[in-house]
Amino acid sequence: MDESAFDPKRPLAAELELSVRDGFELAAVGDCIISRPLSHKRAGDRGFDRAVELLSSADAAFGNLETTILDIRSFEGHPESGADDWGLLSLPAVARDLAAMGFDLLARANNHALDWGVAGMRETSRWLDEAGLVHAGVGDNRAHARAPRYFESARGRVALISFASSFSPAAAATPAVGQTAGRPGLSALRVERAVVAPAAIFDALAGVARAVDDARGNASAPIGGDAASGGRGAMPSGGGAESGGRDAMPSGIGGASSETAAGPGERASELSLFGTRFEPGEHFAYRYAMNAVDLAEILQSIRLGKQHADFAIATIHAHEPAFDEDSPGDFLQPLARQAIDAGADAFIVHGIHHLGPIEIYAGKPIFYGLANFFWSDVQEPLDPILREAHAERAAKAFTDPAAVTDADLTALMNATDFRDERTFQTVISVSRFERGRVAEIRLHAIDLGYGMRLTESGVPRVAPPAQARPILERLAAISAPYGTKISIRGDIGVIRADAP
Repeated sequence: MDESAFDPKRPLAAELELSVRDGFELAAVGDCIISRPLSHKRAGDRGFDRAVELLSSADAAFGNLETTILDIRSFEGHPESGADDWGLLSLPAVARDLAAMGFDLLARANNHALDWGVAGMRETSRWLDEAGLVHAGVGDNRAHARAPRYFESARGRVALISFASSFSPAAAATPAVGQTAGRPGLSALRVERAVVAPAAIFDALAGVARAVDDARGNASAPIGGDAASGGRGAMPSGGGAESGGRDAMPSGIGGASSETAAGPGERASELSLFGTRFEPGEHFAYRYAMNAVDLAEILQSIRLGKQHADFAIATIHAHEPAFDEDSPGDFLQPLARQAIDAGADAFIVHGIHHLGPIEIYAGKPIFYGLANFFWSDVQEPLDPILREAHAERAAKAFTDPAAVTDADLTALMNATDFRDERTFQTVISVSRFERGRVAEIRLHAIDLGYGMRLTESGVPRVAPPAQARPILERLAAISAPYGTKISIRGDIGVIRADAP
């Protein structure tokens, strides 16, 4: 860049500096799957009241809104969530309730953003706007979905840039091209996954691929992947197929092909089998490749957001795990660091429904998985397609399947997909910034009441020390490989940015 082309009194680099007033605090949580107002519970629930106090006392409070807000009695749209996942729904009063609890900024780009179609997406925006909440990540075209949105805090202007790598292909917003109008939807970061397999396993898979080709009469056909066989042209699954339940998306079933030809005695560099790409390697792993166009546009939005704000939050909804499923996908660390280099002051990952590691990079926090903050299993009505898809399971579990309610069906699905106390354990992170970098992060352990009745579970409560310690100890253990030291003080974990 030619610095001489710009006013020396207004250098571009200065606009990328963190410029909120010292002492600025950001409270951040993960997935807000909330279906009804909850603020009234504060009077009789001290743990919940303390959680709300943490949000409302921060200069800015962030969460991922993973639901649609609408009035089902007058809604003119229809469900579009499909047969493999809940179509999440919230009462209109939820928007004002979130504002009353202290939320300021909400991410919208996630795999539930269009559960009720474009009409539901737009109605959600209307309720959030009326409540005065800043939200980003969806829009009537890709430019609107990519755009940063801004919150005016007392200590400085905050930008929010929201995008997702986990989504159904039809939910991604598109730009207008020629006579084709842009498609409403979410800001998408397309990723393509390959499974790395040890050499012996890869060779065995190659043998299966050849056998499938022979059986289909393709033995003499040109080799090379395509969309039909799950090759490079295929739309990404977004990782939801591994997660199941609320994260699930259908996986493709295609043919088999070797994408890179190999001569006699040579091993192909990759192959495609039944909709999955494989590469040879030393051990099993998932390897993700980010779409270059999406990445460039997102980084540009982050840079713009920071140029027009004192503080910028970049956030992604990502279900894509490493092969061990407890670690972040291999693209997330380079993505987070590129986002911070582009101007982000905090990078937040949500969507995995359990806690992930924390890293400090260039004086800025990276949260690789803020788990559920609200987890409402009070969901009605459910999409009839969902009921039909699980009819056989319901018939085995219930004496009279015709009498199965929405709550019965939710319980049946949860028994398979979310039978894990980690789904109900999280933290409220409160990051304090001084002199252009994070000075301290306080991690308040939160319990969501695993095993409580549906009207009480999924409500965030500050955990007492005995419950908090295991949550914080696990978070400390998975963060240590990232060079992060978490000290535990009662029910709070503390990260000092200057700690060795």
